[in-house]
Amino acid sequence: MIPERLMPGTPEWRLYIPEHLQRYEFFAPECAGKSVLDAACGVGYGSRALAEAGAASVLGVDLSEDALDVGRRQFAHPSVEFARRDVAGLEGLGPFGMVVSFETIEHVPEPELFIRAVRRVIADDGLFVCSTPNKDYHSPSTEPNLYHLSSIGFAEFAALFGKYFRIERQFHQSHSVNYLRQMALMKELERLRKQVAFSRILRFENWIRKALGRSYPNDHATADLMAEGAPGDYYIAPLQKPSDEPVTYILAGRPIRWPDA
Repeated sequence: MIPERLMPGTPEWRLYIPEHLQRYEFFAPECAGKSVLDAACGVGYGSRALAEAGAASVLGVDLSEDALDVGRRQFAHPSVEFARRDVAGLEGLGPFGMVVSFETIEHVPEPELFIRAVRRVIADDGLFVCSTPNKDYHSPSTEPNLYHLSSIGFAEFAALFGKYFRIERQFHQSHSVNYLRQMALMKELERLRKQVAFSRILRFENWIRKALGRSYPNDHATADLMAEGAPGDYYIAPLQKPSDEPVTYILAGRPIRWPDA
């Protein structure tokens, strides 16, 4: 299961950081010269990436003080500040020229309070970029994620976002063709490995090779290779039509007048 918070030094970090960081890097050019809020920043790798891309200032907020401590130690930058805040309670902050919040909305019990809170702290011409996992990506048999309190589909995501922000662009983040080809190859290798494991003749041959100090087939090298993600595993592109293929949906837009104004 994908962890809900990536921590440096863990196997999950090596495997999933390319996916998470790619979202920040894709939108980083748009933060140049702006004051930026990174809502639910986690350990702050994205906050630092935005600062390195030229943001005038970046405020990374998160509910976990432990995550923020990691950020202050490992992802410090002169233009980055970290603070403990609930993303549904951002009063007193801003206004920000840009707000980013990736993989957050599914974790809050009342998503509209989160979107509304962002609307209150963003500048009138500010840009809000928000993502959510595609709930249709996983098969119905997949075990539900207990940390996802508000799993929503694209239509609901767009409707909620569009209540407070004018959607200018919509994207999807998906696995690359090379990644999918690699996964197909891994399945075939796993099938062959099982055949080898249950073959008495091949097991005996491997025992002889080992006794003679010669190399013999094993899957440790392959497992190590697969335990590390690569930037080319994913790509971000404009969304034409929602489907079960994208891993993540991303919306970008600017504020509209308050619904109750």
